[in-house]
Amino acid sequence: MYKVLKLQIVAPLLKIQVGVIVNSNHFFKNRRVINKRNITLLLSLSILLTLPACVSHIIANQMVGAPNQSLVGYELSQQFSPFDEGHNGLLNINGVSQKSIDLPARKITLSFVDIPSAYYGFSYSTKTLLHVNGKVKRITTDWQWFKSGCANSIKTGRTEKTLVLLHGWGRNKNSLLSYGLAFAQQGYRVIIPDLRGHGNSTGDWVSFGAEEGRDISALMDKLNVEKYDLIGFSLGASSGLHIASLDARLNQLVVVAPMHSLAQSIPKFAKQSPIWLGDIVVSHQKSVLALVNKMSGYDYKQTSDSLSQAKLITKPVLFVYGSIDKMSDYNLNYSLFKQGSKDNELQRLDGLRHTHVLLHQSALMPSINKWLGLNTAKTQKSSRNNCAFEKFHY
Repeated sequence: MYKVLKLQIVAPLLKIQVGVIVNSNHFFKNRRVINKRNITLLLSLSILLTLPACVSHIIANQMVGAPNQSLVGYELSQQFSPFDEGHNGLLNINGVSQKSIDLPARKITLSFVDIPSAYYGFSYSTKTLLHVNGKVKRITTDWQWFKSGCANSIKTGRTEKTLVLLHGWGRNKNSLLSYGLAFAQQGYRVIIPDLRGHGNSTGDWVSFGAEEGRDISALMDKLNVEKYDLIGFSLGASSGLHIASLDARLNQLVVVAPMHSLAQSIPKFAKQSPIWLGDIVVSHQKSVLALVNKMSGYDYKQTSDSLSQAKLITKPVLFVYGSIDKMSDYNLNYSLFKQGSKDNELQRLDGLRHTHVLLHQSALMPSINKWLGLNTAKTQKSSRNNCAFEKFHY
């Protein structure tokens, strides 16, 4: 009872402290923030961080709590805010619609983007911007698409298949809009959901695969989809493996930079964090793993285990990873690749870390197009229209 009361009292305070710290740029740029109240809060946080139980609860909550309700999820979304203008433009294309469906049996509501098969005048180009040491600094992005009033006038004329795209942890459906439009121009009806606890979908906890997979299968039931292909990124990739092990409607599967299990993800998350935070995460790993099951009600040894699910998949799977991806490295991808079908394929994208694999669409799409048997040349030749274009560059 004491621990519960302590958390109820401390939680609001912690959210304020961590919010002040993680938004350090604002903190130091705006001197009005530095007052007696915030100094007191920061000192309180310093004291609280010496209490092991508090630290473990904070880490556990940030790892498995819904990213659309957490500070870490908010901070991650802010890292990709430069794309907001482009995403808003893509969402306003004629034919692209945002929807939501209640799934009572799953006790959640899923938000998703629905893109019918059509030619939208969409094209993309991504390139690597390098540091002086030759490593990738960031990925530059260029998109263009028809201005409003043009898109629905040109259909692909092909039999419409269904493709589901699943985003990574802390991201949302908008992060895959450029992929969705590219595939819609090649004959697919594309469905891009917000996974539970992400974007505009409900849900208080993430399961790192199993529950998300059942959610998507239930969504396909609601949409009366008889057969579909799926491409998953990071958390979405792990969810795809869980779906493929239980839903016979799933035909072709592409797994990009998957996660293995929560137990393996925690130390990898620590390596991606600042040194001081990484040390705290690693030192509290055992207590965090003991807490997450109690907090969410999930058994994470089961719900986040991608390896055992990969063993059950009989159809071939394409696995793609970045050569310097520390979250989803070669060993992890190779262990998954060796399960299931002997016709699985494993492909590496050189010089790319976890986030860059998704952002570098020009590098990733050729492998996926080939796996899915798509002919992009036909799409390019059908692009006859006098409409003006919208453009986005980052």
